[in-house]
Amino acid sequence: MIPSLNLRAILAAHKAHRRFGMLILTAMCLATMTIQTAQAADNQTFPVSLSRTERLVLEQVVCAKKFGVGVAEIDAQAFEANAANANFADVTCRPHAQLENKPLYYVAQCAREAGQWSCGQAEVETRVDLIFPAQQKGEQAEQRELRIRPGSVAPAVAVNAIKKISTYGYYQGQSVSKALQSVCNMGLGEKPDLIEIACQRWSLTVSFWCPATPDKAACPRIIFMTPQT
Repeated sequence: MIPSLNLRAILAAHKAHRRFGMLILTAMCLATMTIQTAQAADNQTFPVSLSRTERLVLEQVVCAKKFGVGVAEIDAQAFEANAANANFADVTCRPHAQLENKPLYYVAQCAREAGQWSCGQAEVETRVDLIFPAQQKGEQAEQRELRIRPGSVAPAVAVNAIKKISTYGYYQGQSVSKALQSVCNMGLGEKPDLIEIACQRWSLTVSFWCPATPDKAACPRIIFMTPQT
């Protein structure tokens, strides 16, 4: 089982950061985690039940102490089957607000070393209902919920940008639907009109600067989209 935070998305965010230099993605805070945790992205992991004490510790560290909310879910995983202790855990807090009838809540990933838990900086996450246009004649539109982490982008702006670009179908022959897969980390680009997006296997750049054209091109517009290698 791949952890819910999706470590591949974290690695993609790291690559996107190097690609764009000034890209601000809060997922980078997880760089303090162990190298072993990062290498687990492509390996199978195994669910582990946490003790009540460990659950209370993670709830306090991630949710209660900083944000005054309880924990909603803890997905604890180990690198080995039948392990006595978890190696890492994805912690999801209870919602603290709503945006467009969707919950806003904090998430964080924690790693366990030498019997002690340490957690990366919590990030805001929300969900967006998307409708992707049919990609071939005779097909139906695809409806799907996408989990996004706005990062340094205002949540309302992030949701609006994702909803807009999801309707575009393709960018330079590449499917936007395939690119937008949970979880998508977002951050402001090197210019104020740019938003960088790093999903599971794709990086995108969206621009809110849209030149006036006779065909009234869609805005915001995708100006870069590439698979992660």
